[in-house]
Amino acid sequence: MIPDSIQKADVIAAMKEIDRADVPSRRKSRKFDLVYKGRKYPPKYVLALAWRNRTGQELDPSAFGGGNETNNFLQDRGFFISSAASNEPLPKSSSPPVATTPLQAENQNKADPSLRAARHSERCAKCKIVVEQLLRSLYGDVERNPKIRVAATPNGYDTQYRIALTKIFTALQAQRGFTSFVRSTTLPRCDFLVPVPGFLVEFDESQHFTKSRQLALSLYPKSLPIGFDREAWIRLCEKINARDNHPPFRDEQRAWYDTLRDFLPLTKGMLPTIRLYSGERRWCDFNPNKSGDVESFRQILGDWASFWKVDFVIPSESRLARISIDGHWRGDIELARKLLRDICANWPSDLRVLSLSACGAFLTFKFPSGIVEQANNWSPSREAISELEHAGQAACEALLRGGLREELGTRADFLSIGVDTAKPKISFAEQQITTPHAELVYVANLKTGSLHFTGKSYPTIGQEKGLLRIADLESHFLEMNGAAAMVLGCHDLTIFNPRSDARVKQPERVEVKEKFKLLCNRTHPSIVLHHPHTTIKAGTWRNAWANLKRTIGSVKSYVGTGCYSHEDDWANRDQLTKVLKSTKSLDVMDIVVHMAMCPSRAVS
Repeated sequence: MIPDSIQKADVIAAMKEIDRADVPSRRKSRKFDLVYKGRKYPPKYVLALAWRNRTGQELDPSAFGGGNETNNFLQDRGFFISSAASNEPLPKSSSPPVATTPLQAENQNKADPSLRAARHSERCAKCKIVVEQLLRSLYGDVERNPKIRVAATPNGYDTQYRIALTKIFTALQAQRGFTSFVRSTTLPRCDFLVPVPGFLVEFDESQHFTKSRQLALSLYPKSLPIGFDREAWIRLCEKINARDNHPPFRDEQRAWYDTLRDFLPLTKGMLPTIRLYSGERRWCDFNPNKSGDVESFRQILGDWASFWKVDFVIPSESRLARISIDGHWRGDIELARKLLRDICANWPSDLRVLSLSACGAFLTFKFPSGIVEQANNWSPSREAISELEHAGQAACEALLRGGLREELGTRADFLSIGVDTAKPKISFAEQQITTPHAELVYVANLKTGSLHFTGKSYPTIGQEKGLLRIADLESHFLEMNGAAAMVLGCHDLTIFNPRSDARVKQPERVEVKEKFKLLCNRTHPSIVLHHPHTTIKAGTWRNAWANLKRTIGSVKSYVGTGCYSHEDDWANRDQLTKVLKSTKSLDVMDIVVHMAMCPSRAVS
């Protein structure tokens, strides 16, 4: 597929590059020419270079087709294509340009009715076969038309889900007065099942986008984890407004069965159901045997396929909770919001904690361009820290919008998360990171919405030249419902490691250690929240925690979060249960997020 983000200016820049360097013999035109200012250029090679101008990486020629796909793309941007055998302009293919979203596909068909007869039919049998083959290329085993044995009426579900399903079912019955549209005791067969990690893929044709489906979607609970854009599906229902009167209640029936498939993550313990719109693109144009096409399909699935399984480990008394991620985490805000909603949806009933914590770099944001280079990152300017604070705050507010703060607030009083500027390396002790970056921590009061700001004050040796350090040590201390709390960035816990005391000689580091311990003696924290980026060894923080508890007798509850991953060093991980036990007090509830696409996990 040709990336839609390639602009006309990128194409022109590519042709100028060819003017300077010519065309490799293997990339010269065979059938068509792109004609620009009297010169001829090979269309497919031009697009490959145009993508490199935009991204720095040349577009793989196997990832998109020549001929109609390339020619249409260039003609849509005002370029002249001719047959290589003549200078006559090439008539544009009757096939419409490939739409990149469901709504673009639908708008395209309405904008030019003459294309309807010529366009590719969404009922193409090959399309569904190709989608199945692409899923096999990504996940291995795939079942077509599986039977998922769940009840077809709300009465067959537990109370927690029956309330929401009954609301939708009753609304569909009332919409046109058809009350008996369920004609099966169990859910009819689905389109595709990916057994591992365990989710459905539904291939929706136009008849699924009805007023009944729109009504059902509008009543979905916000906490329902789904693998498609609900608002986009609602808009498609409004635009397509399909009707199927054979039998008369067919729209309500189809909308209800689709609802049950979307509820499977809650009712059957599966991962979110992914939906693809059959009219979105020519699915049969993908080649499941080409790595470029498989990668394009993976990108279409995008974050909807970034699945996880959430396990709750509940102690007899829970004061704190933490999210421990078994796998890699990239700090994406939308993915973090989806995860938190899933956690809320599965949260144990009648359980409330003081604070929920997530790892370092749970969110990432771009390093602010307004920060000028600092003469000394150990003591950066107030203006630079203020700029960082506001940028990180914006990321937190974006995460908690749309009612998520209030939803979390019914489970916890506070949320503490690591918020980093994006960087290519994690701040392991052995990593050298000299480029400017920041590692911040925010504690959100889920009742009031206020955000407490701090960040790493004790960087690793390898990052102390690049990290804009938080020099305000008092920012690490706050009150949480009357209890004194201490909040630490990733490496800050090393302040309490006795081995570090014996090795550290630099005056500025010794000073930080001494001042921090004096603040602890003054504030008497009973709670400690630590935000490492990753922890794979039970002994990594053991000495620091032991010394902290010994020297600060007021500490009663403590927790360290982190990802259970270390780049590609998966084989050297300790058992997950041992790692979790070594980094918390007994009153901490563990929320373990097993990322579905991570490598084989160590036996725990």
